[in-house]
Amino acid sequence: MKLHTLSSELEQQLRQYSDQPCTWWRETYAVWLNSINEVENESDDNRSNEWIAFQSEGIQHLVSPLVGCDVLWDPQWDPKKHAYLNVDEYGDDTSSSPTNINKINNVDGCHATMEAGSAGAIVDSISLIPGKRILIKDELSLWEDEFWINDRGYDPDAVVDDNDGGGNVENEDGVGNMPFVYGNRRGVPYKLERVSCISTENTNEGSDDMSPVPLLLERTIYKQELAWTLGEDFREQTEYEEKLLAVEEALLQS
Repeated sequence: MKLHTLSSELEQQLRQYSDQPCTWWRETYAVWLNSINEVENESDDNRSNEWIAFQSEGIQHLVSPLVGCDVLWDPQWDPKKHAYLNVDEYGDDTSSSPTNINKINNVDGCHATMEAGSAGAIVDSISLIPGKRILIKDELSLWEDEFWINDRGYDPDAVVDDNDGGGNVENEDGVGNMPFVYGNRRGVPYKLERVSCISTENTNEGSDDMSPVPLLLERTIYKQELAWTLGEDFREQTEYEEKLLAVEEALLQS
């Protein structure tokens, strides 16, 4: 699977709607139209042609490939590269839970490693630290309702010198004491749970949208207890503050 990064114009636009994924296609389409200086109030035929052009050519002009960061998916997980599947970082007795049993037995799961191998890939940072290079190492695990991302970033241009007392001890990623930029030093992946589902069914009925495709999407909450993570429209401020307080307390106890 090839990975890409967004153009600065598109990223800036989508950040304004970060909690409204149902609008992302529409906003992306609008950014492309603006880039080719198309005018408004066009005919339906022109709109249809524009959408076809957007699908076949336009998207390619709004993204850039992350060279060396392509990932390879496999239904079988690698005991070494996906070692996080056997780690219970919280010490909870959850080994008998359906979720964990599915992970251990690899029920309906797929796992990915970087095509570049264990060496990782060095890319130019565009949004995180503009002008800097970052060494990326990544493994992924995907199930129907969960997505684990073991993504780490290092600064390859700021390696600590052996003479400064750093010791240059080799870590698990094999990068010595290269400064950490992001990720989890303990090898714990980001664990994302499905909270909502997005569909195109019946979204254009009764609307005045003239687009040749159903750009109007709808979201259905899949896991109500996590709906507060979706943005301000799905939570009260007091609830949000309570959740953040609970996270702070957990961090202090860890």
